[in-house]
Amino acid sequence: MVTQNKKILIITGSFGNGHLQVTQSVVNQFKEMNLDNLTVIEHDLFLEAHPILTSICKKWYINSFKYFRNMYKAFYYSQPDQLDKCFYKYYGLNKLMNLLLKEKPDLILLTFPTPVMSVLTQQFDMNIPIATVMTDYRMQKNWITPFSQRYYLATEELKEEFASIGIPKEQLKVTGIPISDKFEMPIDKADWLSQNHLNPDKPTILMSAGAFGVSKGFGQMIQEILNRSPHAQVVMICGKNKELKRSLSSQFKGFENVLILGYTKHMNEWMASSQLMITKPGGITISEALTRQIPMIFLDPAPGQELENAVYFEEKGYGRIASTPEAAIEQVATLTNTPSKLASMSKSMDASRIPYSTYKLCKDLLNLLNHSSHYEEVYGKVPLYAKLFVK
Repeated sequence: MVTQNKKILIITGSFGNGHLQVTQSVVNQFKEMNLDNLTVIEHDLFLEAHPILTSICKKWYINSFKYFRNMYKAFYYSQPDQLDKCFYKYYGLNKLMNLLLKEKPDLILLTFPTPVMSVLTQQFDMNIPIATVMTDYRMQKNWITPFSQRYYLATEELKEEFASIGIPKEQLKVTGIPISDKFEMPIDKADWLSQNHLNPDKPTILMSAGAFGVSKGFGQMIQEILNRSPHAQVVMICGKNKELKRSLSSQFKGFENVLILGYTKHMNEWMASSQLMITKPGGITISEALTRQIPMIFLDPAPGQELENAVYFEEKGYGRIASTPEAAIEQVATLTNTPSKLASMSKSMDASRIPYSTYKLCKDLLNLLNHSSHYEEVYGKVPLYAKLFVK
């Protein structure tokens, strides 16, 4: 419990929805705890500090998965042994200092890699507790913040990676990646499929097309999947891609074993009711799938965190990588025609998943808060020249 008034500042980022989803899961969990003495605020630091430049970078980031893969690969894997080297290390510093002096948080939680935080701990000697939620399954240097008191990690293997670079193990907590608690709740799969006019007795293949950001090729993939696995049914989630939904709805009009959907708030129900999923290996999506024990096929993962996540899940037996649509169709046919393989993958996922990850993380954050320093001890160490640069 929080016995004194405390404030948590969450620094997040909108480069992809995953960091925002993690932030929302943490915020919602604290709301459910009904802690009268706790205030939680969230800020997209880079977007607020440099909105135009950040918007340009976000567009480049999104397009990098299709057009600039080698460029993003070079960025992601650059200077892996030089943990303090990052070209955007000072990005957002002025805004961050303003936030801290205005809000006076008792703890900072990072749900996005924020190298500028190391400037506060190393150069300004600010003694504020910092905790980091890493939203992927393999280490990347930009997540490292010197003097961070806590890292919340997805796996024991990731804990060993962090420990190997000298981070004390007592600062490393394996909580799993925070996701909504609704993915822990039981779902009547047969009832859900029947409500959506699908056959509960057929294996259901879930395709998250909206995650790929493209409009071509999915119609042929669905048709080939049905040809190779005629006993199966396909649910295609098109997301906000209205053109794709319109095209596929027309192509598969009248098909009883194909359901085309646009944006949905029911990914939890669809994951719970499906036997196999074709998706991108984003940290949040695959964590939700791990909790729901639905094996995955990763179609052409991009270099960087996506590929690292996909390789880890393939090594653990939770999913398979397919470099082409043809390879994905082959994998679908192999798995749906061999139910024992799918069952084995689901069993492995069930044994490895960490239930109620967000609750465990928030409980540990409260423990950190109860041991945090008084305001004067934290901000009194900020050098005068640092205060002169903020407005």
